[in-house]
Amino acid sequence: MQRITIDTLHDHIGEEVTIAGWVDVRRDHGKLIFIDLRDRSGIVQMVALPNHAPAHALSGTVRSEWVLEVNGIVNKRPEKMVNSDLPTGDIEIEITSITVLSEAAEIPFEKDVADINIDTYLDNLPFTLRREKSRAMLRVQARLIQAFRSFLVGEGFAEIQVPKLTGADAEGGAAAFEVQYFDHKAYLATSPQLYKQIMVGVLERVFTTTSIYRAEKHSTARHLNEYTSMDLEYGFIKDHTDIMDIEERMLRFMMDDLRAHSSREFEMFASEIPVIPEKIPRLKLREAQEILGAEYGQKCAGEPDLEPQHERMLCEYAKKKYDSDFIFVTHYPVSKRPFYTYEDEEDAGYTKSFDMLFRGIEITTGGQRINNYEKLVENIKKWKLNPEHFAYYLQAFKYGMPPEGGLAIGLERLTARLLGIENVKEAALFPRDLNRIDTLLSK
Repeated sequence: MQRITIDTLHDHIGEEVTIAGWVDVRRDHGKLIFIDLRDRSGIVQMVALPNHAPAHALSGTVRSEWVLEVNGIVNKRPEKMVNSDLPTGDIEIEITSITVLSEAAEIPFEKDVADINIDTYLDNLPFTLRREKSRAMLRVQARLIQAFRSFLVGEGFAEIQVPKLTGADAEGGAAAFEVQYFDHKAYLATSPQLYKQIMVGVLERVFTTTSIYRAEKHSTARHLNEYTSMDLEYGFIKDHTDIMDIEERMLRFMMDDLRAHSSREFEMFASEIPVIPEKIPRLKLREAQEILGAEYGQKCAGEPDLEPQHERMLCEYAKKKYDSDFIFVTHYPVSKRPFYTYEDEEDAGYTKSFDMLFRGIEITTGGQRINNYEKLVENIKKWKLNPEHFAYYLQAFKYGMPPEGGLAIGLERLTARLLGIENVKEAALFPRDLNRIDTLLSK
C-alpha cells in the first residue's frame, strides 16, 4: 500500500492504510500498547493488540523518535474516548504490522518541556526543533513568507534573487562581515537595498526574501547576526506614504491568511492574530517623543531615534488610544538614515522614512529613496563614503530612475512578536549571534 499522511485518515475510516513517521510517545497499558505517531501533517494515536502478535511484540520495544512504517485499520474511537485536543482525536489506528525504518538513541531530555534553558534548546536544535511548539512556529513562519509572496505577486511585483557577497557595504553604515574573495576583499550583504533599487529601473516592482548579515557585537533577545529580510521596492510613488499604504494592505492580507490557515498554531502559543485597523496610526518622531514625555515622563525630545523602552511605550499607547497593535513612526533625522533616504522638502532635516512598531519592537524600516543621480553622489560624499565604491549602483540613477521607495521586514522579529516568543533566537531556524554558530563558540 502507498503511504498516506495523518491529516487524510478521516477519508479512510474502516480501511487498512499505511502511514509513516516518528514515535512521539509510547504508553503501555497492560496488554494494550498505545503509540502516538507524528508526521509532517499531524499526530495520531495507534493501538497494538495481542491478536496481531508480531506487531504487538515489536510495539513494546519502540522508543521516542524511532521512525516507523505502520500498516493498520482506521477505527472510530468510542465517544467517551475522543480527544478533542487533537484533529485526529476521534480516530485511532489498529496496528496490523510495523516496519522499523530507523532506531533512535535514548532522548537526552523531554523535548516538549516548557522551561528548557535557551542554550540547551539551541545546542540541540536538530532534536529540539521537533518540539510541537517549534514545529508550529516554523509553520507560521512559512505561511508568512508564502502570504508575503502571494500578495506582492498579486500587486504586480516580480521576485528577484540578490547577491549575498558584495564589493562594498550596501548602506555604508552597518557593520559588515569581511570575507576573502579570491585575491580581493568582499563582504556579506548587510542589506539587499542597492540591488533592489537597481532592479526598480528594470522591472519597476520587485521583492526578495533573503538572508542578511550584520557584524554587530550584540547578544540580546532582539538581535541576530544573520536574519531573514522580506524586502520590497517599487517605482512611480508619490512619496513614503505610498509605501506605508502598501504595507497596511500587505499586513492585512498576511494576517487574514494566518487566520485561515494557522489558528491552531496561535492557540498553541496562547497568542492572538492581530486585526489590522482601517488606518494604522502614523506619528512623526517628534510627535511620538512629545507623547512619551506627556504620557510616560520620558525626557527624549530631540533624540535622533527611539530607545527599546520607547518602542514598547509607543505600542502600549497605540493599543490604548487606537486599539492598534501597530504604529508607524515617520520623519527620522537625515543624519540617522542611510545616504539614499529622501529628505522632506517641507520639513528640512527630516526624512520621508518610517519605522513600523509592532507589540513593542520595530519590525519594519522603509521610506522614499533619492532618485536623482547628482543628489546621491553628493550624499555619499556627505556620509564620508567614496562614490567610486558605489559606481555600479549609481549607474541605475545616472540613466534614469522614477521616484521610488521600499521597505524591509525582519521575518524572525515578526514571527516572535506574533507568537509572543520573548527571545528572537527561538524564532530563527539556526540562529547566529556573537557567541553562536550552531553551538556556542566558547565550547
